[in-house]
Amino acid sequence: MTAGERVPGERAAPVLRDWVLQLDVDAVLRAEGADPDRLRARSAASVAVAAEALESGLPLLTPVVAYRQLAVVGFRHQRLLLEGNGVLRGPLIAEHLHAARAVAVLVCTIGSALERRASTTFAEDPALGLALDSLGSAAVGALTGEACRWVDRQASDRGWQSTVPLSPGLIGWPVDPGQREVFGLVDAGAAGVMLSDGLMMHPHKSNSVVIGLGPDVRHAGEPCDYCSVKDTCRYRGQQPHHG
Repeated sequence: MTAGERVPGERAAPVLRDWVLQLDVDAVLRAEGADPDRLRARSAASVAVAAEALESGLPLLTPVVAYRQLAVVGFRHQRLLLEGNGVLRGPLIAEHLHAARAVAVLVCTIGSALERRASTTFAEDPALGLALDSLGSAAVGALTGEACRWVDRQASDRGWQSTVPLSPGLIGWPVDPGQREVFGLVDAGAAGVMLSDGLMMHPHKSNSVVIGLGPDVRHAGEPCDYCSVKDTCRYRGQQPHHG
């Protein structure tokens, strides 16, 4: 985000734009599940395809974050009660957000243009289509990381701390009701993100995140620590950390 941007008011629901994402060929390769150094040693063609995807795909990115900060008004029985009758519930919410004074709610997306390009390209050039899709995954991960760090800075400016970012689908916070709760708290549609009846986000290259804020919260671990496939996921350790 633009340096020195004012903290939005707790009742504001802005759309944050003008993000600068740090993306390179290695980021695309990592998003494909590859080790960049090893791949460079054995497959120059794969590296060239990733470079082509980066060059053609970067102009298609439109990174946007729908953001809202809500005051916490109570905590009862693994239910975090928010201003405006909002609620977040579940064991993971209780573990990390019970001491929060406020909650930042974010829906991050890079738009749908790259997604459409990857889909149409895949039929003619599967390798390039896959690389474009991987660029999208890397980009939305980078955007989410930047947005979380931005929230951290706002908290720090108030003398507060922030929790690990939590997303629906992590252990202890199921997609249902988690995704419905998030989309009930922030105007994701203002960022162009919709939730399907099956609780899938569209565009697909989107992330939803909540972060607890306050003087007494702790940043315990990272999102990968609470993922159900953490022991077998080839992308473990590639998700953006913040703090």
